[in-house]
Amino acid sequence: MSKQNLEARLARFPSPSHMLQNANVGPYMFPIPPQYTNWIEEVRAWRNGAVLLNQSYHMTDLYIRGVDIVAFLSYVGINNFARFGRNKAKQLICCNHDGYVIGDGILFGLEDDEALFIGRPPVANWLAFQAETSDFDVSTEYDIRSLENTQKSRKLYRYAIQGPKALDILNEVNEGGPLTTKFFAMGEITIAGVSARTLSHGMGGTEGLELWGPYKDSKRVYDRLCDVGKTYGMLRAGSRAYSTAAIESGWIPSPLPAIYTGEAMKPYREWLPDNGFETTCSIGGSFQPDNVEEFYLTPWDLAYGRLIHFDHDFIGRDALVAMAENNHREKVTLV
Repeated sequence: MSKQNLEARLARFPSPSHMLQNANVGPYMFPIPPQYTNWIEEVRAWRNGAVLLNQSYHMTDLYIRGVDIVAFLSYVGINNFARFGRNKAKQLICCNHDGYVIGDGILFGLEDDEALFIGRPPVANWLAFQAETSDFDVSTEYDIRSLENTQKSRKLYRYAIQGPKALDILNEVNEGGPLTTKFFAMGEITIAGVSARTLSHGMGGTEGLELWGPYKDSKRVYDRLCDVGKTYGMLRAGSRAYSTAAIESGWIPSPLPAIYTGEAMKPYREWLPDNGFETTCSIGGSFQPDNVEEFYLTPWDLAYGRLIHFDHDFIGRDALVAMAENNHREKVTLV
C-alpha cells in the first residue's frame, strides 16, 4: 500500500468537503470539438433527424473476466444479474456499505465469462478494488479514458447513431444480417467490410444503436456512417450537444461517489492513489456543507429505487433494507 493515497491526502484537510470544494481542476473537457455545426441543431437532431455521437474517448473501460463473473457482479451491484451473460447488457449500480451511491454505468456481456464496464472512473475503480481484494475468481483490465492516457489509442471505438432516421441509416450501411433492435439487446453489424457489435437503445424517444469494434477500424466505419448519413441530413454531435443528452434524458451521470467517510471504506481510500479521479475531482455550486455526506445520494434519490433487488446479498444491502420504508427525495425537472 502506497503512502501516497486518497486517505493520506484527506488527512491534510479539515474535511473531505474542503478538499473537493477547493480542487484546482476545471470542468471535464470532452476530447472532441465543442460543435461541428450549431450545438442547438445538433441537440435537435436526435429528436428530428439523426445524429452521430462519438463516444470513443471520454469514458473508462474496464474488462472483467473470470468464471465467477455473475456472482461477482451480483455482489457489487444492487440490481439482479442472474440472467446476465453473452450479448446481454445491463445497468450496474454500486453502493457503499451504508447504502449510498458510488456510481453507475453500463455492463456489456462480451462472453459468458467476460464483461466490459463503460462509465466514469469511480465505478471502474471500485470494481477493480473488489476484484483484487475479494475471493471471487475474476480479474480486471483497464482501458483508461483518453484524458488520462493521451499517448495511447483506445482499444475500441464507440459510436452511436440516434434519432428518427437512425435505423434507416444503419440498415443502409449494414452489410450483414438483420439488426438487433430490441431495447438494450446486443447484436452485430457489418460496415465497410468490418464487423462491430451493437447495443440497442434510444434518445429522445426514438430507436438507435450504439456500435463498437477494434479502434483500427474506427476511421473506415466513421467515414461510411458519415457518407450515408449525409443523405439523411445526419449531424455529428460535438461535446456541447453530447453533454446535453444526460440532462434531457433525466439521467444524473456524476453523483459524488460516497467513499470519503466511514471505516468500512477506509481500505478502499488507502487503495486509491492521491492523484486519481476521486482525489482531484471538484465540487462546485452554492451548496458548500462542511460534512461531505450531505452530498451523498441514495438509489431512490436518483430514481433507481425500482432497480434494487433484495433477493441476493450485495454490498450495502442491509443499509438499503433499513432505508426502504423511509421518505425519499424525488428527482424532478423544469419544463
